Amino acid sequence: MKKYLKLAGGQRLEQLGIHHRRRRGEGSEFHQLREYRDGDSLRQLDWKATARMRRLISRDYQDEQDQQVVCLLDCGRRMRARDGDLSHFDHTLAALLLLAEVSLREGDAFGLLTFAGPERWLPPRKTRSALDRLMAAVHDLHPGLQATDYLAAARAALTRLKKRSLLVLVTNLRDEDDETLGPALRLLRRRHRVILASLREPELDQALTAPAAGFEQALRAGAIEAYLEQRRQALTRLDPGGALVLDVPPRALAVALVNRYLAVKRSGDR
Repeated sequence: MKKYLKLAGGQRLEQLGIHHRRRRGEGSEFHQLREYRDGDSLRQLDWKATARMRRLISRDYQDEQDQQVVCLLDCGRRMRARDGDLSHFDHTLAALLLLAEVSLREGDAFGLLTFAGPERWLPPRKTRSALDRLMAAVHDLHPGLQATDYLAAARAALTRLKKRSLLVLVTNLRDEDDETLGPALRLLRRRHRVILASLREPELDQALTAPAAGFEQALRAGAIEAYLEQRRQALTRLDPGGALVLDVPPRALAVALVNRYLAVKRSGDR
């Protein structure tokens, strides 16, 4: 977060891997009138203002700033997996703090609902105190030993959220999740926009890049490739377009989540 704040102040977020390009004239909320610039589309022209001012006047728009971003955080046993010195859960908490900072700066409200473990519910707020509330709520949070129940999490979210929101579901998928996760996502998508973020064990990618020293290593690499292909197919079934699904190593989660949030926000598709 310190690195983000430093780079954000100098408009250098791309050094962190965050792509924050706002294209002129796009957005969904009227912002202001201004003189026409090369590249403005004809539909941006305000003809009444143009006639009154006797020069071309364009409408400027900005992204909506009253959306709700709510994270559904898996606190079950699968999040206890480790990546070096940190658990998948540690990486997830760091990613959520960064996502909260970015969404609050974008004028959106941020909230949190945990499941499959200690229950924490933070209703979405857009004040700067929302980040302090989030840190206070998660500083002592640890993944437990419970199995993940996605349908229970979906029902809990629908009970608490009446306004259409952007939900960010962070978990660690396994083969057996396909049958239970699909119904939960369909239930949530009836009323909300949903980003699914799954943490992928980095050891799998590393094993594929290492040269096979013998027959057993070659068999192992083939088994890993088959597993990853099944995983890709499962994710494709959950979201055929892939626009709202992330499958990334824990260390890449923070930047990937922020980029996907910004892409959804710029698209104007709620």
